Amino acid sequence: MDEKEDAAFYAHLSRKTAQAYRNLLMTEDCRVEPSFQTGYVLPLYYELLETKDREKAAAELDKLVQAGKYTLQTGFPGTPYILFALADNGYLQDAYKMLLNETCPSWLYEIKSGGTTFWERWDALREDGSCNLGEENGSGGMVSFNHYACGAVGDFLYRRVAGVEAIEGGYRVSKIAPKPGGGLQWAKARTHTPYGELSSEWHIEDGKFTLLVQVPAGTECVVTLPSGANFRTGSGRWKYQEECCEQQSK
Repeated sequence: MDEKEDAAFYAHLSRKTAQAYRNLLMTEDCRVEPSFQTGYVLPLYYELLETKDREKAAAELDKLVQAGKYTLQTGFPGTPYILFALADNGYLQDAYKMLLNETCPSWLYEIKSGGTTFWERWDALREDGSCNLGEENGSGGMVSFNHYACGAVGDFLYRRVAGVEAIEGGYRVSKIAPKPGGGLQWAKARTHTPYGELSSEWHIEDGKFTLLVQVPAGTECVVTLPSGANFRTGSGRWKYQEECCEQQSK
């Protein structure tokens, strides 16, 4: 099989699919009507839009997020990606406001309510302590207190807050590019790769951002600091430090 031909075929198919989404589901000024969060999240996360359209879509998404007071109004398709859509398109601090929001519907509402797992419904346990069994929408007892969809936020915690991500399959080449914000002063994460443990740990103290990295033997890692400074390193334990910008600590 000719891999170059396959690559060309799927690249062409990707462009056609993206253009079809843009033409059929969005207005000329890049709006979704009626507007809803997931309608902007998916084309942003899957990179279906050109630069100018992406900027317009991200601005529309952020308007909806602000109007909703940073609560989640996404279902299963949009929930795993909404924070990426915001953070990767110029709205990192608003992504953190949504991540750290405690008002229902939000992730921290569940934790604040005593949840030790993520729920199928944002309000599976109502503020008055009663259980939402779906009586009002006819789903008739459909509720789970241990469900994958809302817990998909863990991907954002690893890939953006801690910054741990694979560049090549099996983490042969990885990257660590944390994006601090939301007033967080530290974060750490680790994952077990076929080559060993890859970890990221950062903290902000006395106006300095410090990042500690562990790279498995036989692999390489691209490290990007919040300032944009880049480093490529091999296996071992590494420490990076830079002055902390005002945006990181808010």
